[in-house]
Amino acid sequence: MRLRTGRRSIDPCSIEYPAEHRSACRRLGRYPAVVLIVHAGNRIDAPDRSDARFPRSQVADVAARVGRLFDALQPSGVVSAPAAGADLIVLDEARQRGIPIHVVVPIDADEFVANSVADHDSEWVVRYRAVLEHARNDRRSTVWQGTMVEHDRWYLDANNDLLLRAADVAGDEPVVALTIRPPAGETPPSATDDFADRAGRAGLLVLSLDPRPGAPDPFDIVH
Repeated sequence: MRLRTGRRSIDPCSIEYPAEHRSACRRLGRYPAVVLIVHAGNRIDAPDRSDARFPRSQVADVAARVGRLFDALQPSGVVSAPAAGADLIVLDEARQRGIPIHVVVPIDADEFVANSVADHDSEWVVRYRAVLEHARNDRRSTVWQGTMVEHDRWYLDANNDLLLRAADVAGDEPVVALTIRPPAGETPPSATDDFADRAGRAGLLVLSLDPRPGAPDPFDIVH
């Protein structure tokens, strides 16, 4: 089994894990559950956005692609903020598969919802509440509440919170960064581009899923 990432395919069993894990991966035909995923991704496009980045019409397609990735990797957990768009899709796909979720709310919860959830359709507020309720009630999941005071660039500082929380949750397990964004990045860089840069500089493998209409699926399974 291989995962296509961009123009090349990667055998998930060949990544630098202990020999016993690589052996188990090949025996099972999938990842053993030893990888923690830390995620950041684009929010749903505003109605007046001129160049499509993550239009609402792509929600079901992106959710399906994330689900296939999780089925292949079977991660030990997923760390993400719960903003409308890629964040809540990733957390919900993990929740539906029984994968522990570790939700990072970097600023006051009410301010976060007002800034990053409720400014889109009400369905995102419903998803947010369902994800948070699950994370609080599932003994394997967590909600990390930050104390950062809201400011103009808080969402960039939140990327550091995500990486620190992932390192804390992972312990000795490897961490893989997942981004849902145009993989070439934007000008100026988006908050998700900033996360990808920080994750790469921290030495993490960074996987990117392009949410734009017609984008190829980099996580097709190749047998």
